[in-house]
Amino acid sequence: MKHRISASIAAALLISALASCGDAASPETKDTGTAPAVTEAVTAAPTIYDDLPKEDYGGYEFRVLNNTSNFAYTNFGLEGQTGEALDDVIFERNAKVEEALNIKLVITDMGWEDNQKAINTAVPAGEDAYDIYFNELHFVLGQALNGYLLDYTDIDSFNFDNVWWNKNAIESASIGESIYAAFGDLHLMYYECFFPIVFNKQILNNLDLDDPYQLVNDGKWTLDAMMTMMMAAKQDVDGDGKWTVADQYPIGVWEHNVNGLLVSAGADVLTKNKDNIPVWEGLDEHFINVYDKLVASAFADKTNNVANAAGFKSENGSEVLHVMMQEGKVLFYIEPLGSVKKMRDVDYEIGVVPMPKYDEAQKEYRSYIYHGAGSMGIPKTNSDPERTGVICEYLAAYSHETVRETYFNETLDFKYIQDEEGQKMLDIIFANGTVDLTAVYGWGTAMTTIRGQLFKGKTDIVSVVEKRAAKIESGIADTVEALANVEG
Repeated sequence: MKHRISASIAAALLISALASCGDAASPETKDTGTAPAVTEAVTAAPTIYDDLPKEDYGGYEFRVLNNTSNFAYTNFGLEGQTGEALDDVIFERNAKVEEALNIKLVITDMGWEDNQKAINTAVPAGEDAYDIYFNELHFVLGQALNGYLLDYTDIDSFNFDNVWWNKNAIESASIGESIYAAFGDLHLMYYECFFPIVFNKQILNNLDLDDPYQLVNDGKWTLDAMMTMMMAAKQDVDGDGKWTVADQYPIGVWEHNVNGLLVSAGADVLTKNKDNIPVWEGLDEHFINVYDKLVASAFADKTNNVANAAGFKSENGSEVLHVMMQEGKVLFYIEPLGSVKKMRDVDYEIGVVPMPKYDEAQKEYRSYIYHGAGSMGIPKTNSDPERTGVICEYLAAYSHETVRETYFNETLDFKYIQDEEGQKMLDIIFANGTVDLTAVYGWGTAMTTIRGQLFKGKTDIVSVVEKRAAKIESGIADTVEALANVEG
């Protein structure tokens, strides 16, 4: 990817040139006896937009195929302002980019299934129907394997070193030298797919438990710290000896989300070699230690998890996990951020912290990004990838200080995270997001098997996964070969 001369460098060169001119002889001036007025030069402060190229695309209609979601915010631009802060700032973002580049954004919204069909139909037919599209990561990368997408590394106008892209997440989803899926501030669904821990402050205060915010700041928010608090919160409220919806629970998590606890504790199923190729070497000692700790302290006893609470009757498709959390009967709640909006009307205060580290020796908090995270792909039929790169850089850049900040601080989705510490926690949660490729590609059903065993509290994980080793290895090999054929 090419790099342009930054505004600051250009300014320095200009100043240098002016200084050199000052050394040349100048004509004599008549002494009037009055001191000349001093005019101070006013230099505009540099902005994050200074490096964006100046282009005029003559009214080009930039076609975006956008996905809609049943849990996440996916608006990419409505026809007018709605009065909702986030909707309106996205509308304004689009208007500014349209004016700056002389383009018109044409946005088509579809659910993930229709979205997938649209790309699977248009690209093989050679139809240049969309400049970019957004869909869940596993669908986008699957279409890359079919040869339907362009490789971002071949498009010079994209620069993922810019602050408005999430380079960490992009690299975690990549294999080899190619990049087929991108995450950035121009589309918010991927933020909605980070996993935090939501906690009930009322339960915490009633039991005089440690402050999770302080534990995070001190580097002491670990699995052990979380599990200790969980056990203190578990209460048979009605004293009947049965664990039903009448009682109070330590945790609420669905089976398909438990692998977030593994990722946050550094328990990775696979590694990548020096060439960025996934490698299966069996479950290592650290993975086994994390898994065993989670089983022993949280999942072996099924009554710890409100997802297993007896006596729940669904109304209007409601789910026990969300209803019990809304009623204030669960200490910790593990769901993607997009689902946390279900807590907006609770009558108690909640807090948000990153998923816990394994122990205090672990350097950073890691956040699991759900494999259905909204990501951007570029159809292979795109007629001008360099133009697309410039437009996307503008959309992402103009989102960084407006859309992103509104999303973090002002939207309805986050109105319940009202304390300053909770807002700081969001920065930590978003700082080290990572995608789990075993969940994305489903190699040998490794992750499905692991999270199923963990959720059921099964201790025998090594032998169960080893039975799938051949399929895991062949799955990885097939994916790498498919990508090589696409790139070749």
